[in-house]
Amino acid sequence: MDRSTALKCALVALLALVLLVPVSMIRDLIAERQARRNEAVGGIALGWGQRQTIAGPYLVVPYERTWTEVAQEIVDGKTRERRTERSESLVARLPAESVRWKVDAATSERSRGIYRARLYVARIRAEGQLRVPANFGVAEGKGRIKWGTPRLVLGVSDPRGLRSVSALSLGAAAAEFAPGAGDPALAAGIHAPLETLAGEAQSLPFDFSLDLAGAESIAIAPLARDTFVAMRADWPHPSFRGVFLPARHELGPDGFTARWQVSRYAAQGAERLAACERAKPCPQLGAQALEASFIESAGLYQRLERASKYGFLFIGLTFAAFFLFEMLRRLPIHPVQYALVGLALAMFFLLLAALSEHLAFALAYAAATLACTGIVAVYVGYVLRNARAGLAFGGALGALYGVLYMLLGAEDYALLAGSVLLFGLLTAVMIATRRVDWYHLTRAAAPLA
Repeated sequence: MDRSTALKCALVALLALVLLVPVSMIRDLIAERQARRNEAVGGIALGWGQRQTIAGPYLVVPYERTWTEVAQEIVDGKTRERRTERSESLVARLPAESVRWKVDAATSERSRGIYRARLYVARIRAEGQLRVPANFGVAEGKGRIKWGTPRLVLGVSDPRGLRSVSALSLGAAAAEFAPGAGDPALAAGIHAPLETLAGEAQSLPFDFSLDLAGAESIAIAPLARDTFVAMRADWPHPSFRGVFLPARHELGPDGFTARWQVSRYAAQGAERLAACERAKPCPQLGAQALEASFIESAGLYQRLERASKYGFLFIGLTFAAFFLFEMLRRLPIHPVQYALVGLALAMFFLLLAALSEHLAFALAYAAATLACTGIVAVYVGYVLRNARAGLAFGGALGALYGVLYMLLGAEDYALLAGSVLLFGLLTAVMIATRRVDWYHLTRAAAPLA
């Protein structure tokens, strides 16, 4: 290979690397737009209801234990007894024996500027059994016990989303829920005072319902001994997260249904309640949750970021095709022309990001593709002094954009499809140039501009 050809190869490679700078800047812009979108969604959710996690319900019984400490002391050679009254405030937390949740969620969208947040209102009903042990499970010990008012508590991560709450039905009695968690172990929630609940061994059925508004996801932390959840929503492609996945679920164009069954051996709600200290927040109460998220199968900014990662592939393939034209057709192409075509390819990702915030992603992708392939086809036709070559180049570039669109849609198979694409392109280049005598070609090549 002569010196001019080697220099041209090095210059083209350097240009390709330099053009990664605008592609990287576009990726940073996409990340910035995503951060703005998240900020806008957070602002909408702040006034509607944020991601919701429900924990419980369980029974809280505050009590005070009082006892007398007797100490002997010697004063003036005589033994005397000194009595000191001691007391401590404690809390007994008792999980429900079983809870059956029925959740029916309806989703909607709210906009702030060009950004949209996915919101929901869930109608939730809980039915279960509350087993109360004798003396509320508190062992007889020293001193006297003064019982406070028992209360059934329900943790709700963002109470601003509570639209309505029915009265609690417990056995033959009823009680209204009051604001506030009613237990320092929970950050937020509601509670129902149970003035008539006695500390005798009994088993009581309970049920209540509530309308809860939130954004993007709803989760239930199973604190009962046995928990069953049946959820339905009108969102067709949810994401199931959390520690517990559905035992079964069905997806359809009109929404999804899912069922969870969490046994006492898996949830260990009683153990987690017992591990909570008396007057401190207990984060582990909401940690082991089952969750359904109402998300896009592939979010807009996620697709834009993935598309921008293929920027170097587009630039590299285009420059490689240009260089082959130079070598095989003896058509010198100036480095400035390489750079202009590379910038046009980088502009595709900027156009796609700008248009997709206002149009459907498929339409924005088609518009950006037509704009970039059109200008590149016209310019390449002039540079190569061959209109057919320009059209062929634009058609090949359009086909490459089409393949990229399929890769963006195949979220689970993107790596496999991308690897097969690269391997196929390399194979095609090797087959097309298998008869080229590169030593003769580079020696005989005229100096390239």
